[in-house]
Amino acid sequence: MGGLSMILMLVIFGGMIFFMNRSNKKKQKKEQEQRDNVQVGDEIVTIGGFVVRVISIKEDHFIVESPADHSKMKLMKWALSSNNTVHDTPAK
Repeated sequence: MGGLSMILMLVIFGGMIFFMNRSNKKKQKKEQEQRDNVQVGDEIVTIGGFVVRVISIKEDHFIVESPADHSKMKLMKWALSSNNTVHDTPAK
């Protein structure tokens, strides 16, 4: 009976790891889609809480402009928290 309970615990533990890994991959995929769909002119929020407008898109970063004093800065794509601009169709 002890071996059976050990196997059951291993199956449950394996299932938990599988589902946790699956949800993390879904979240990462959604974040990557969000980064890929940003367009020039979009108003975005950074992970630091800054609200800025995208003026240029490069391979691994955005060039953004602050609305208050129109200063420009480079923002890495991984620092994107959310996109406040609603588009009818996603960018390609």
